[in-house]
Amino acid sequence: MIREEVSKTSVITKEDIRSIVASELSHLSFTAHNEPQPAAEVKAAPMAQPVVVTPTAEPEIIAILPEADEEEAAKRVIIRVPFEERMKVAEKDLLDNYNELKNYILSYGVKSRVSNSGDTFRLHTETYVKITIAGKGLKLYYALDPKAYADSTIPVTDVSHKSIYVEIPACFKVKSVLSVKRAKQLVDDVMAKKGLVKGELENVDYAKTFRE
Repeated sequence: MIREEVSKTSVITKEDIRSIVASELSHLSFTAHNEPQPAAEVKAAPMAQPVVVTPTAEPEIIAILPEADEEEAAKRVIIRVPFEERMKVAEKDLLDNYNELKNYILSYGVKSRVSNSGDTFRLHTETYVKITIAGKGLKLYYALDPKAYADSTIPVTDVSHKSIYVEIPACFKVKSVLSVKRAKQLVDDVMAKKGLVKGELENVDYAKTFRE
């Protein structure tokens, strides 16, 4: 809007028009420079997202054998599967070897006691042999000196450093037909050392009791 009031009867010259336009342009420029500018929008820094910790999966349930790596075992939840439960799902070859060896050991008149850790053969509170499961095979522990088999063809392991095997420190793995034969030889050795004589050999399916 033009601020200068001009009488309707007045004659406007070219100089007047230039003066009025210049005045208005000056006013508009002043207004534009002095009007308050809208404050710059300040964007808030994004808030840190909360860390959501979700429950982990169910702990792995495994059977840790005596020879398992201690560092690896410490990372897992350890649940020892009882001997009886492992026998229920064992393969036929393992069950057959178990039956053959147990019948052979019992022929010497010792007594069998099955526990969560394995099948232990004793006489008068003295331990002679123990059978456990290791993977898909068996492990037998004998009341023999492992060093006596250092140069033999029978691969015997010394586990005397473990307190639970102090009485039966000679460990032997059984899986093949040949290893069953060698396991029987070790049974003969320990029984001869203890003065026991082999009696009648039976053929009982002891593994069957775990499946019933």
